[in-house]
This record gives sequence, structure tokens and C-alpha cells, in this order.
Amino acid sequence: MSSTIRSRKPADKRPANDFYPTPTGLVYELIKTGILDGCETILEPACGTYAISNVLEKAGCTVTSRDLIYGQDFLVDDYTGQHYDAIVTNPPFDLWDDFVKKSKQIDCNKIVMIGRANCFGSHKRVRERIWEGLSDVFFFDRQIAYDKPAREDGKAPPGMLVTGWFVWTKGYKGDPKIHIIDIDKWIARKGE
Repeated sequence: MSSTIRSRKPADKRPANDFYPTPTGLVYELIKTGILDGCETILEPACGTYAISNVLEKAGCTVTSRDLIYGQDFLVDDYTGQHYDAIVTNPPFDLWDDFVKKSKQIDCNKIVMIGRANCFGSHKRVRERIWEGLSDVFFFDRQIAYDKPAREDGKAPPGMLVTGWFVWTKGYKGDPKIHIIDIDKWIARKGE
């Protein structure tokens, strides 16, 4: 499958399956937004080491966790006849468009994915209607380095990527609402 934005790192310099851990603090902040209120059944199609899934389960959700590293390929698996209240994931950025398109084919009320701010700088995404149904974007007020190991305290190492939670809501029409999430308490300081 193709993607509008490919990783700038050569394939031999990227981790296997483009696995970059999600700092759990970002998931706790997602829950605090209320955007997942009422979402009981969730599909996490790029679960990696269950960072997102575990936090959502602690919040009382039933999570179906899948990942290529466990033999499931979201982009080819068939989800016909299945319903989820939400799909929540941090997909490989080089397959981001493909994950959005596939998610829109699945019966769900919300799609929630971590994405980069520069995703908006692509006319191809406009032509392919990627933004259709995008209701909210919750940008993190700090830049994050996703290429560092996961921390048990849920904190994220500071980095260079401006990212946030992109939310598509079934039936939504109009422009997305932009929000800023204060994640300062989830940023690892030097020496921590």
C-alpha cells in the first residue's frame, strides 16, 4: 500500500514493523478530553506492547487488540459484520493514510489516531477525502520523540514532532475543532 508521507529514515534504520511506543500519558490525556465517553468497545489495530489498550481497559473499555507483530494485518484483515464504538490507535506514520481509509470502512462511531501536524500539508489527502468527518484535533502542547523506549511512568521524551489525537466522528460535517492538550506533566525531564 502507498502512503502520502513516508518515513525519512531508511528502512534499515527503523525499528521492525515501524514500531514506536505510545507514551501512556498521552492516552490518559485522551480519556480526560471526554471524546471517548460512551465508547465501550474499542479496536486497537496497531497495539504493539498494549500501551493504549491497557490504559483504555483500566478506564473500563473492552478493547480488541491487534498488531502485525502478532500476525494480524489491519490493512488486509476483514472486519465485515463487526462493530466498535471507536478505533483508537497510533499507527505507523508511513501508513497513516491507509489506516484512516481502512478505519472508515469499518462500522464504528469514532476513529481516534495520533497524527502529525504536517499531515494537513497534503493536497492528496484533500482529494482522497481523508479529512471528511474529522471533528476534532487535540494537539499536544509539547513536541515528542516517539523513537525512544517506552517509560513505565507514562512520560514522553521531548522531541521534534508536533502531534496530537485526530478524531473522526461518524456523520460529522463541518470543520474540525482544534484543541490544545497540556501534556507538560507527561514530558520527561533531563535526568529523570
